[in-house]
Amino acid sequence: MNSILFFQIWALALNVWRESVRDKLVQILAASGILLMLVSLVFGNMAIGGQNRILQDMNFWVLGIWGLVAVLYMGSNIVKNELQRKTIYLILARPVNRSAFLTGKFFGMALVLTTTFCLLALAGLTLMQLKGIVITSKHLWALVFIWGEWILLAAISLFFASFTSPILHNFFLVGISFLGHWSNDLRIFSENTKDLLIKGLLNAIYHILPNLEALNFREAALYNDVIAPSVLTQGALVLIGWTLSALIAANIVFIRRRLL
Repeated sequence: MNSILFFQIWALALNVWRESVRDKLVQILAASGILLMLVSLVFGNMAIGGQNRILQDMNFWVLGIWGLVAVLYMGSNIVKNELQRKTIYLILARPVNRSAFLTGKFFGMALVLTTTFCLLALAGLTLMQLKGIVITSKHLWALVFIWGEWILLAAISLFFASFTSPILHNFFLVGISFLGHWSNDLRIFSENTKDLLIKGLLNAIYHILPNLEALNFREAALYNDVIAPSVLTQGALVLIGWTLSALIAANIVFIRRRLL
């Protein structure tokens, strides 16, 4: 039974990957990301100082934003397209339960995102090598956790895609992405404000949303700062905990959703 479930999930994931790599918008997204990295070389050469920092900043920025854009596009369509084409009814009519369907979709998204990330990261690292930038372990940790953020956003995306419209899905996901990176600032602001209502609201947002800054090691890579093992552990726990929580929540909602 477990082997059958595994092959069902793998088949669904592979199908998502095949459809996405043939998608023109996904191809354009990857190509435009590499193009922007190349453009950063021009800006770096035009700058009087800090050429290497401009290149690294642009590489990290492209990886951060392009991941969000890719998840927005894929997540808003991954369930909607199946419903519009009515293929979801054919899939669920077979011995494929809803949890396997949604889990397969998630791993399919993860495969596509990993493929895109590897292309962009390889392009960025190659450009850094050409500019003589020393690639340290901090760069690799920063890249690993940027990829992890992509996967976390994919899980959150699937949660919203399981019960909302594409417009609401995109609105919620963008909000979580930006507020998640501002969570530390929200906490500091809540500690300094005297308004009890604002303090309570900011504290609620801080505790409800994932702290995406725990996954941000870009500054450490830029300045070659030491990354403490405890900080890496905290980032890994945030990543794993929130990804699993979002997937479990997505499955609970999707199982209870009426499709007919």
